[in-house]
Amino acid sequence: MLIDKQINKLDAEDFDLEAWKSSAAYILKMIFGADDSKIKEIESLKIDYSSWALRDASSTYRPEEMCKKKGREIMEIAKDELDLNGVKSKDAELMVRLKEQLTEQQFEKLTKSEEDRRAVLKSLNKDQLIKLLMPLIKH
Repeated sequence: MLIDKQINKLDAEDFDLEAWKSSAAYILKMIFGADDSKIKEIESLKIDYSSWALRDASSTYRPEEMCKKKGREIMEIAKDELDLNGVKSKDAELMVRLKEQLTEQQFEKLTKSEEDRRAVLKSLNKDQLIKLLMPLIKH
């Protein structure tokens, strides 16, 4: 799942906080919408090198690790929220793929009536339909 991949990136040897924040925010926007508070939390992560704890030689404060920990918690909350709302990991990933392939109007129509869903699917060309279906049948 995309959220799990983001969590795993926190442990990468070449971790880059700004790059991670961008991709994490993008994924959360795709799943929860642009106004979700988790996105603001991710975007506010920063490494604070001005902390007094850094000046204390005996301090165990590690700013990058604190950002990673908070980022991990936010992404775990996102997973829990999906589970709580009855959205399975595969469903959330499918929704992200749909949002990537469809226009905003088309995606909105998918949540409406069956007639609207049919109209959206009929409007897609063969290549678009293949891109949508491949993830569903690869397992």
